[in-house]
Amino acid sequence: MEDIQDITKAIETGDLFLLTREEMTLLVPWLRNTLTTQEKQDENSDLCQLFSKVMRLSNRLYGTEPFNRNTCICNG
Repeated sequence: MEDIQDITKAIETGDLFLLTREEMTLLVPWLRNTLTTQEKQDENSDLCQLFSKVMRLSNRLYGTEPFNRNTCICNG
């Protein structure tokens, strides 16, 4: 396991970003409500992929609502 200095360095260089369970349970519903109310656009493809990863990881780790077709914010 990495020590705290390695983790801190990874965070400072942008290689790692940590959120707590409480932060994710606040953030994920807000992301869902904010992003999914927008019109689906091809330009959102990269953002949609990132949103999908966040939603799937949060679901697996914290039990939040999973990503699904209705959550998609692009035309893909």
